[in-house]
Amino acid sequence: MKKMLLLFSILIVFSSCSSSPKRPMLITENTNVAYSKLDEANNCIISGRYDRSYNLLSAAYDTALSVDNTELLCKIVLSGIVFKISVPDYSADENSFLNNTKEELLISARKFANRSPLPKELSELCMVYEVRILLENEKKSHEGKITSSDKDSYLSTLSSIQSSVSKEPYYLAYLYRTRGDVCMAGEDYAEAQKNYSEAAKIHTKERYLMEIGLDWYCISRSYSLAGKKKEAISAIQTALKYDRDGENTPGIASDYMAYSKILLRGNPTDEEIKLSEELLLWSEKVLQARDKPEVSLGSLE
Repeated sequence: MKKMLLLFSILIVFSSCSSSPKRPMLITENTNVAYSKLDEANNCIISGRYDRSYNLLSAAYDTALSVDNTELLCKIVLSGIVFKISVPDYSADENSFLNNTKEELLISARKFANRSPLPKELSELCMVYEVRILLENEKKSHEGKITSSDKDSYLSTLSSIQSSVSKEPYYLAYLYRTRGDVCMAGEDYAEAQKNYSEAAKIHTKERYLMEIGLDWYCISRSYSLAGKKKEAISAIQTALKYDRDGENTPGIASDYMAYSKILLRGNPTDEEIKLSEELLLWSEKVLQARDKPEVSLGSLE
């Protein structure tokens, strides 16, 4: 009987040991934190909170660097390019990676891509941002326009890498938006609208709330420049809906300003002219409300 009890006890011990959790062979705690900061930083760029975005990108970069995650470093630096395009004169710390030009950031991103586990995919992703840089430089030199040959070249590059970029919805949507911007600069408004709509579909499906309002703002602009006033108004109202949902103050204000301008296109009625003036004033009030200092409520007693 004692032998049976001893054998039973041994079996219980071995059984408990075999069912204990195994030690993890991959730890992603810091990586997850950095990705979270990157996601928020991208949202802050969209909503015009540039100081917050700068701090988040800097923190994400340091965290990714501390665990030598070159794939993540590549993506952070690519977001840095968008940051530099949005606020080219931002005063970054001397030692910050954001103190570099957008062209220098692209070089860094490619180096990280080549050192990463996904060199081909990330190198092709970098090409989307190269097109973005070239587009912005050309628009600056030619009053917002690009030549037909440049347009065809940029679109060809984006088409050649679409299958690779399509594995990550966020970057596929960014490719579509970039393609839309290329078409807008080339005055192909119908094709621009199609690409912005594709970006909006992806952002909506993947619940990138802060991005959706910008997509619909771009859709509205493409309709407006194509002379489709009714469609432009409908699109800017949709943009307003999503920017309100995201509490995106600069987006809301920009939507109202665009709405005001759209109403004046063609032969506006007296009612449209009046509404246009009201919307423009409301846009200013929205921005002013955000920028007002907080008022102390004092004692509630």
